[in-house]
Amino acid sequence: MVRLKVFELMAQRGISAYALSRAAGLPYPSAYRLSRAHGQFGRLHAETLDALCEFFQVQPGRLLEWVPADPL
Repeated sequence: MVRLKVFELMAQRGISAYALSRAAGLPYPSAYRLSRAHGQFGRLHAETLDALCEFFQVQPGRLLEWVPADPL
């Protein structure tokens, strides 16, 4: 599973979902969903990823993490 690490970056910088929404130009519901602690998401558009990279000034690899599935 691929998960977002937006929650961790926001915590490090003391940013709320509302502040992320306003500063990155994202609708609040989107910013809220992207900032949940578990990091799961449905769809992530390239424009949204670009806005997050621009806001946090990071490469996409800092925003995404691959977590291997549990072995059977």
